[in-house]
Amino acid sequence: MICNTKTEFLTGLRIALENNNVTDTRDILTDFRQHFEDGEAAGESEADVCRKLGDIDEIIKQYITEDAEQKASTPDASGFGANAGTGAPEANTGAQVNTAPQTPNYYTAAQNTASQAPSSGSKAGKIVGLVCLDVFVFSWAVPSLLSVILGLIGTTIGFVVSGIAVFIVGMLSFFIDLSGFVVTGFVPLSLIFLGIMMSALGGMLVIASIAAVKGFINVIISIINLHARWLSGHNILEKIGKREDD
Repeated sequence: MICNTKTEFLTGLRIALENNNVTDTRDILTDFRQHFEDGEAAGESEADVCRKLGDIDEIIKQYITEDAEQKASTPDASGFGANAGTGAPEANTGAQVNTAPQTPNYYTAAQNTASQAPSSGSKAGKIVGLVCLDVFVFSWAVPSLLSVILGLIGTTIGFVVSGIAVFIVGMLSFFIDLSGFVVTGFVPLSLIFLGIMMSALGGMLVIASIAAVKGFINVIISIINLHARWLSGHNILEKIGKREDD
């Protein structure tokens, strides 16, 4: 299981250690918590540290193996009691068994591997990629999209205003002779229905315009977040209308 946050990683590791009855769980969690603190001090995100530490399932296998070896190499307490009762001396093999479990330094190994990669070249490549993206987006894509949205807004205003005006003219035609001012060729009732139709179409265009503006803002936010992820590893803005469970 690959995690993305410090809390998720430490919680998953603690549950795995407890489920497998691994001893010294607290010390192990302290060691891995230190890895995250070291990564934060080095300017790395929690997701980067999680990727370097690796899969929790693989990590727990190492501790299960070490715990089993430790228990197998620990002498039985009853044997000491029997030897103490008979006075038989224990043979000195000249070697001491280290019963303290050693924490595998996954973070250091991953950090050494990462240090061999051309980090400066990678950052330079990201900057070049961002520049090329910006040239395309801000010189063609964004202006074109903005022109379409402005055209849609202008059409919306035209339909709404015209519909209201035609409706008013149709209503006034029942009471006032407007043939000297407005020549439409429609009877008053037709003007009323035409005005309603144009106003309704304008209302639908209002909804479309609002959705288009919100979509345009979200596109800009996505571009900004893309820059932030490439440079710092995480987003800095939330999209408009984003749900809590997204």
